[in-house]
Amino acid sequence: MKALVKVGKGQLNVQDRQRPILEENEILIKVSHCGVCGSDLHAAHHAKGYEFVPKEIILGHELSGTVVEVHPASSNEHLLNAQVVVEPGVTCSQCEQCRQGRQNICSNIQCLGLHFDGGMAEYVKVNAASVHLIPENLPFKIAALAEPLSVALHAVEKVSNDITGKKVLVQGCGIIGFFVAIAAKNAGAFVTVLGLRRDRSVRLSAIEKFDIAVESVEDSLEKRNDADIVFECSGSSLATQQGISRLKKGGSFVVVALYEQDVTLPLNVMVRGEINLLPSYGYYSNDFEKAFNLLASYKDQFAAIVAVYPLLNGALAFDDARKQRVLKSMIEM
Repeated sequence: MKALVKVGKGQLNVQDRQRPILEENEILIKVSHCGVCGSDLHAAHHAKGYEFVPKEIILGHELSGTVVEVHPASSNEHLLNAQVVVEPGVTCSQCEQCRQGRQNICSNIQCLGLHFDGGMAEYVKVNAASVHLIPENLPFKIAALAEPLSVALHAVEKVSNDITGKKVLVQGCGIIGFFVAIAAKNAGAFVTVLGLRRDRSVRLSAIEKFDIAVESVEDSLEKRNDADIVFECSGSSLATQQGISRLKKGGSFVVVALYEQDVTLPLNVMVRGEINLLPSYGYYSNDFEKAFNLLASYKDQFAAIVAVYPLLNGALAFDDARKQRVLKSMIEM
């Protein structure tokens, strides 16, 4: 099979690889589409916090495809020919967090495409329990967005009891910030997305098409205490500090991004204003069904923000994503 393989820092090559051999409870998926995630970009360049990623690996965890083989000793025949997306986290089911139903923060979690070979290949094997059936009304290209959209829905759920009618600021206009903005708007909030001036031509303009307000960072430096909730999706340590100043007293600061640099928070301001600090990581399994519903609602609009590349041009998909030429890169097998 053909696969896009990370072979060195920023180096991606298409290689011939052996088709995966199944172990019990595993299924084989013929991959249709696989999104390029921010974590893929970090892993490809050996960024801080991604030192654990093998030097040579097939990346990719935002995938859709068709089940074409099941292990003969399993009872998974019902999945043959099913169209699925994959929940890429592999959890231990034994740690305290797993026993509490919080598998997203499993102490021993590993991820498809980061700890072991992932979905940027013609075929990938996964545990049968990790797949979600794609609704009939969703094409593969749109269904592959379910995983990053689940991240956004999980973040908005952190403040779901206190978001309707509130002023929400989303910092960062990558795909997660984009999805957080849509999910917050769908929950009844008044949403503004904050990006850099250079983001207006591609990212911010795409967000505006969803009738969501946008601002540039450079034009907003003097604004203070005007948001009830801030979602930090930029990964910028400076933006994180500035985001606190945008909150009203008693507001909530939901941190969704991961950071390559240490972040200093204005804790005195947060304490005196009783600012709620709410980290959000990953998703729960039932977030995928919510994601399918939202994808169906905006199916045509979401299709317009996805840039699709053939597998042989996979390196270009990474380059365009890293240089922010597109909002969402996706590789088609």
